Amino acid sequence: MTMLLPMAVLAVLAAALLTRPWWRPAAARPRHRDANVVAYRSRLAEIDADAASGLIDAGIAENLRSELGARLLADAAAPEAAADAVAAGGRFAPWLLIALVVAFAGTWYGLAGSWKTQRTLDLVVAHPDQAQSLMVQAMVERLQQRLRKSPDDAEGWAMLGRSRFVMGQYAEAAQAYAKANALNPSQTADWLVGEGESLAMAHDHDLSGEPAALFEQALKLDPDAGKALWYAGLAAAQAQDYPQAMARWLRLRQQPLPPDLATALEQRLQELSQISGLKVPARTTVATAGLALQVKVALAPALASRVPPGATLFVFAKAAEGPPMPLAVQRLPVTQLPVEVTLDDSMAMAPTLKLSQFDRWVVTARISAGGTALPQSGDLQGQATVTRAQASKPLSLTIAEVVP
Repeated sequence: MTMLLPMAVLAVLAAALLTRPWWRPAAARPRHRDANVVAYRSRLAEIDADAASGLIDAGIAENLRSELGARLLADAAAPEAAADAVAAGGRFAPWLLIALVVAFAGTWYGLAGSWKTQRTLDLVVAHPDQAQSLMVQAMVERLQQRLRKSPDDAEGWAMLGRSRFVMGQYAEAAQAYAKANALNPSQTADWLVGEGESLAMAHDHDLSGEPAALFEQALKLDPDAGKALWYAGLAAAQAQDYPQAMARWLRLRQQPLPPDLATALEQRLQELSQISGLKVPARTTVATAGLALQVKVALAPALASRVPPGATLFVFAKAAEGPPMPLAVQRLPVTQLPVEVTLDDSMAMAPTLKLSQFDRWVVTARISAGGTALPQSGDLQGQATVTRAQASKPLSLTIAEVVP
């Protein structure tokens, strides 16, 4: 009987979590998964910014990212229709479910004995990582159930592929990524790399054949995709195509890389040089004086009626692969649209983070009703990715979407 009270407490907590949708009014429940994705990306950017600024250390940041990813997976795996279906049950439903769960827990404990319960509690206390793994597995199973109902959800298949890869289930990850790529007519470099990486891991790190072809396909979509360059170089080295491997890695070397990856890349280049006899050129400083992005911003006519009076226009650039902090920002009255702006190093928010230090940027134009650059639901925006090779030409950016 000493276990009955803790069991009841755990049952109440579990039921309370399961019935969270009932405690909120219907209008407050999200209607689309996009809202969860936007919140996830915003929080992830905050974590990265805190880590970059030294407010939290790398270990804490990684734990926060893992927890955030698990929450997103749980939200994605939960069908949206469930909350609406139970809403009609009234406010008595949560109390009824809690009572039933408590009663069931007590009865089960008495009939089935305490050894299963004790083993479960011991697992949570002694092996939290293993318990978390079991929870993630359960969430993945729910995601699979949802995909069986919506088999054309490419984003869902890609999410399943990432989850399977993290869990070490590489063959299943490759299958999920292959499904996502088959459903995605426009193709995405990250998903192609994910499929190739999973296939290679499933076949004892063998990058030949289909994995190598997928990396090359990703580079046709995005010649500066860092992960694709890394794996394409490895695939070429495995095939003894040393000039191709050198070319891929030297292109990757030009990008701003985390210190550990930069060190690993230099080691690979030196090993490749010893095997092939090819010389590794010395690092060169890319001339960046005068680098500027010319951006022509216009508003889609269909959204003209949705611009609130007194709104603010923000035009800013972030590194496509780097810290979340904007590298250059312009703030203007929305009445100046259409407008042409220039983004350059003079607008840097931090002296150590400048536009010229990167080779690919995501440029955003956002109309904010609240006067803040942070995205808010209902804001209007447009985005485009620009590479250094394209920086000499003006970028035409149309504000044509609504922030969910």
